[in-house]
Amino acid sequence: MAAIPESALAACRPYFREAAGDFVARKEFGYSWKVYGSGIEMHVSDYLQGAPDQVLFDFCDMVCRRARGQRCSEPPSYLDHVRSDSFIVDHRPTYIRRSRNLARTGCGETAYLHDSVQRLLDCGLLEDGDVSNSYISWTVRDNVRRVGFCSTMFRVVGISSRLDSDDIPDFVRDYVVYHECLHLRQGYRPSKRVHDSQFRSWERLHPRWREAESILRKLGSM
Repeated sequence: MAAIPESALAACRPYFREAAGDFVARKEFGYSWKVYGSGIEMHVSDYLQGAPDQVLFDFCDMVCRRARGQRCSEPPSYLDHVRSDSFIVDHRPTYIRRSRNLARTGCGETAYLHDSVQRLLDCGLLEDGDVSNSYISWTVRDNVRRVGFCSTMFRVVGISSRLDSDDIPDFVRDYVVYHECLHLRQGYRPSKRVHDSQFRSWERLHPRWREAESILRKLGSM
């Protein structure tokens, strides 16, 4: 584990006398802290290792503020950094390698996920910008309760391999892909609700969303 640079830990001095921290390997981005007396120890996902000094400084400042019970948003420097195409391209391979449930292909036994994306683009439900710099794959496990997921930080979409079947209509598969790609449209915004009113209004634009939801509910109850 690599240590967080002292130049970044200097952000902790207004809040704690002592500060230490390191970068840890995790699939999902995250961080934690432990306050001991007048000191703080923090553990930050290694996706931030090598980030610019100002990004790390501002991020450590945020962690210390939260450790002191203050409510604060993610710093703009951090958000700009992790939302950049370069960050996504550089770190997505690591995320995919750590994601044991990704089949790492959109080509299934009976369906090709990019066909769903193309149909959604052709009918105007999605735009090119929604799916730019993204990665879509079937999952290894055929989960019926969680039929899709999206990492907005790394712009990765996973679709349950249970939907890779002749007994699943194209429009149901397309609806699940559409739902997850709407998260790509939202982008990475860690302090905001995921399924907010704007998201639901987009979701309801799918002409067969009610029928698709009904089929998915039945699938989950089997």
